[in-house]
Amino acid sequence: MTAIMNKFVLSWFMLVTIFVILQMMDGVASIGIVPRVEVGITNNIQNLQLGFRCKDKYHDNGYHTLAPGESYHFGFTIDPFFINRTQWFCLFSWEGESHYFDIYIEIRDSCKNCEWNIEKKGPCKYLGKPNYYTCFTWNDKEQHKLQGRKRVLISNTATQQKLPLALQPLNSQGTKC
Repeated sequence: MTAIMNKFVLSWFMLVTIFVILQMMDGVASIGIVPRVEVGITNNIQNLQLGFRCKDKYHDNGYHTLAPGESYHFGFTIDPFFINRTQWFCLFSWEGESHYFDIYIEIRDSCKNCEWNIEKKGPCKYLGKPNYYTCFTWNDKEQHKLQGRKRVLISNTATQQKLPLALQPLNSQGTKC
């Protein structure tokens, strides 16, 4: 009886493990126990082509370019262990300038379809109503070098601060930047 129970438990754990691995793979459709996030990036920089590359700790989404007004979308599954640590960052560049920004931080972003307008002064996140955005500053180079869980605490804050601060958007009124 014990041997049958051990085989059952082992089989159940193997099945759950396979299911979780399939959920984490990009492009694999399943019944959605592990949530999937879609990120949209739109070039709002007038008359300039936007180049960008987005990554997380394990995936590199590659280099892309957008003409003014064009959009690009990509998706990923969030961390299945429910500890709010999924984080994607992007390097944006145009005509002699480049800036980093954390395009998705699980503890900041509760959206399943996150839409971002990229502007020279920083990215603006669409809040679901026409002309309602929250705008952020670019990450500074020192923040980007931290590249880990500690960075989540200081991402998207005023660049002159030395201590970690709560995440604060530039415009908390929800108006277009």
